[in-house]
Amino acid sequence: MVMNKKGWIRIVEASVSILIIFSVLLVVSRNSTTSQNTDLTSSITPMLDEIARNVTLREQIIQQGNASIPALEQFISKRIIQSNIKFDVNVCSPDAICSMSSYPAGATNIYSSERILSSTLNVYSPKKVKIFLWRTS
Repeated sequence: MVMNKKGWIRIVEASVSILIIFSVLLVVSRNSTTSQNTDLTSSITPMLDEIARNVTLREQIIQQGNASIPALEQFISKRIIQSNIKFDVNVCSPDAICSMSSYPAGATNIYSSERILSSTLNVYSPKKVKIFLWRTS
């Protein structure tokens, strides 16, 4: 009984190549769907913690109050790595509702989180910092 070994080898090669192609497609499709559906709120919390620990930023926020703080905006823009993620930041009093200045065009999901920064050793004037993140297409 003589078997045609070349035929079996080609069948095995074709099966392995099909498995490789399907595994690559599976990995690529899984990576593209998870990057689009991740919750951006989890990336806001570390930024707020870092702002609270930064003495100079905290003092600027407490002293300037509800005014725009360029150092705070630069701080946040340095921590956002992806170019398709935009942000807005507001500083207000703890009992006020910090809302966005205007709703961004094309944004479907806007993620936000806030933190109250209280006094420094010299001044007691707590402020609320609220960060908004969204994806652009």
